[in-house]
Amino acid sequence: MSDQNKNDDVVEPTTESKTKAETVIEAEAEEINSNKEASDSETKGTKLNNDVLTRILVTLLFALIGWVSLWVFGVVVLVQFGFLLITGHANKNLKAFSGELGQYLSDIIKYVGFQSDEKPFPFQGWHYDDDQKSENGEPAK
Repeated sequence: MSDQNKNDDVVEPTTESKTKAETVIEAEAEEINSNKEASDSETKGTKLNNDVLTRILVTLLFALIGWVSLWVFGVVVLVQFGFLLITGHANKNLKAFSGELGQYLSDIIKYVGFQSDEKPFPFQGWHYDDDQKSENGEPAK
């Protein structure tokens, strides 16, 4: 075989075949990027779904706690009226407790009504009696 016949057998890539190769490479790169983006969006979607489910469950829990607390608040009010009728003045301890319970109910309503993202007690400390003064000006004990 002559050198010329050998050169005839070698096929040089044309611009058309380069374009096909580049197209295949670009398609594979796009597929990899789309898989990565899908994976990222699935991770974000899973996190979002977990956050939403957690919020729903905690909201239902606080709705139940709030309902029970409201009944307790009603009983405290009735007992306070009993003290008022019998002794002529309100019971200090019941007054302090009903104030704290009212603030707690307010925090529950804010959380359940999406006005706040801070979960009330027991997910945070009981801060409702902080900095309150009793009738004689001394801190509540």
